[in-house]
Amino acid sequence: MKRGDALKRRRLTTLTLGLPAVMCIGASTALHAAPPADSAPADSEFATAPVAPDFKKYDNNGDGYVSMNEFKAHKGDPHAFIQADENKDGRLDADEFPKAIAIDDRIRAGKFLDDAWITTKVRAMLVKDVGLQGFDIGVETHKGIVQLSGSVDSEQNVKRASQIASGVKGVTHVQNGLLVKLVER
Repeated sequence: MKRGDALKRRRLTTLTLGLPAVMCIGASTALHAAPPADSAPADSEFATAPVAPDFKKYDNNGDGYVSMNEFKAHKGDPHAFIQADENKDGRLDADEFPKAIAIDDRIRAGKFLDDAWITTKVRAMLVKDVGLQGFDIGVETHKGIVQLSGSVDSEQNVKRASQIASGVKGVTHVQNGLLVKLVER
């Protein structure tokens, strides 16, 4: 007798005897099978869908929904909230919440990539500038704010580096920490 036939026969026997089918089908099927309607109380684990782990953390008032203010309190992006609110009721239920988190993660990743692109573009523009070639100018970007560091040979080059960085698309502010190094004669 084949293994598949034996399993089918065992299921049939169990069902005929009136035992719950979950006992013989196996653990993986048991997770997906609902118990008979008369054996599961209304507040059992089968009555509600699993809730995302962070949902309860975000739901500060415990009403079963995450409001825009609760989402923003955890540094969530409002655009992610709005996109995930499928029924447009101004709050996220347990089904909408994971979508909001996923969208928020993509937005954060996009901002990180924007900062990396800005840093690369500012560095390229500084190297390309004839007056600034040969100087080691550090560039860091966070949320569109560019921080310049290092040293150049004149105050004019400090200003020039700041102008170049300011001209790059996506730069919101330049913090110029460049120093004028004294040339010994």
